[in-house]
Amino acid sequence: MRILLKIALLSVIFVNSAFALGVTAGTNITNQATLSYSAGGVTQPTVTSNTDEFVVDKKIDMVLTTDDTQQVSATPGETDKVTTYTFKNEGNSAENFKFEVKNLQNNEEADYNDKKDNNDVKNLRIEYSTDGGNNWQALPDNGIINVKADDQVKFRVLADMKTAQEGAKDGDVMNVELQSTAYKDDNSSAEEETSGADSQNQVDVVFADGVDNSTLGDGSSKDGKGDTPRDGKETARSGYIINTTLLSATKTSCVISDPVNGTNNPKRIPGAVIRYMFDIKNSGSIDISDLNITDTLDSNLDLTNTANSAKKDENQSDACVCSNEPSTDISGDTTINGQKLKIIHINIQSGKHTCVSVETEIR
Repeated sequence: MRILLKIALLSVIFVNSAFALGVTAGTNITNQATLSYSAGGVTQPTVTSNTDEFVVDKKIDMVLTTDDTQQVSATPGETDKVTTYTFKNEGNSAENFKFEVKNLQNNEEADYNDKKDNNDVKNLRIEYSTDGGNNWQALPDNGIINVKADDQVKFRVLADMKTAQEGAKDGDVMNVELQSTAYKDDNSSAEEETSGADSQNQVDVVFADGVDNSTLGDGSSKDGKGDTPRDGKETARSGYIINTTLLSATKTSCVISDPVNGTNNPKRIPGAVIRYMFDIKNSGSIDISDLNITDTLDSNLDLTNTANSAKKDENQSDACVCSNEPSTDISGDTTINGQKLKIIHINIQSGKHTCVSVETEIR
């Protein structure tokens, strides 16, 4: 007797939603086999197997990266300075995530360069946007929000800079870390990975963070600092850098001529022409424009020709020398009011000297 047997597998899949990252956690997948066969050329009744059913487990995976490419420039005492981040839920279910921010320790680096932390910022706050950064709102007090699978959320950290009196100085680096942690549905505690063997009929939890961050990062350069793979947490590091002015002013004088010796070894006698040289040095990291000089000169000095004598050389590499008269006439930016001298529109680039001179006469 010849038996012809055909087996058909009937599958019923209940999918809560469809997205790019796989079947939703908690989905029931049901399978049942049917046997169709003939014996002696006669079709026989079908035989149906038992039903096999299992639940799709939860894969927790997320990517958090900084949008900054270098530390955000700030000045001492500045408030509400922003660093920005992008978060994506790459797991297969909507998930609660807690977001926290902190100052990094000294010598710790941001994700994008090796500038080492050496100071802290104040008043750290977190805001988030679900529409690409058009609208922002503060996090709830517990720091937890729900993010759907495949959804992307923007975050920004706001911070206040210390003042100079509080210790902020030019070149200080203040790196910060934003951390996301997967939380249980009731927000009671951080999510825990399921240990041991698979449970067919309940949702097990698998941490997949840091295994493949191909969507927004590469797992090494962008997310390599501060992250531990498969711990249900993702971090991103950015930071701030103090860029400020650091000015110094040195005033010197030299005698140019006197009524007796002329310019040959002149002395500071009545009638002698005295040149004052202002050496303004910018040791800070940002340029300075429209600086003004004011100076009240001694009443024993005649300022009749002082305004017309004013000259400057901006952005010099070397310190100013009184005997070297600057080359640019700035008489139009110089005023005399009694014995008060005022010179406007002085510019100094970072790391440079600007030399400004005027001449007076001893009465």
